[in-house]
Formats: sequence, structure tokens, C-alpha cells
Amino acid sequence: MALKAAGGKNVEVLSPTIGRQLLERGLIDEIDLHIAPVLLGDGIRLFDNPGGAPLRLELRNGGDRAATVNVRYRPATTDPSQSVR
Repeated sequence: MALKAAGGKNVEVLSPTIGRQLLERGLIDEIDLHIAPVLLGDGIRLFDNPGGAPLRLELRNGGDRAATVNVRYRPATTDPSQSVR
């Protein structure tokens, strides 16, 4: 229904539960992953599949498409929005 309504344009899914169902059915072409420096204590996981097979992803932009992207953070001691530069 979404593809028909989009008339050939992209369909974006912002729901973790619907996104997970689409992933399980092989109906996702790309995942736009944003990493934010905050750990959330609550919420619904996008891909919560205990005991299931891992879902491998390929990097669509940049160098090696199968490369691991490493990001390192440390716990912030102050609110970054309050910092003065």
C-alpha cells in the first residue's frame, strides 16, 4: 500500500515496530542510521530478534562497504548544550 501511495518515490518508515517487520520480510532496501551521543533507557528496539540470525548491513557511502564503523564516546560530565566554546 505504501509503495502504491508513494507513486514510485521513496517510502520512509520511522516506526521501529513496522521497520522490524519489514526487515524480517526482506522489504527494506536501505537503512539510514543516525548515531547520537546519548544512551536511551527506554524505547522500542529497531531490530530486537532474540535467538534470530544476525542481519548484516552494507555501508552505502564511503569506502569499504563491509567495513565496521567504530565510534568512541565517553560519559559526558556536563550537558553539551550548556558548554561554551
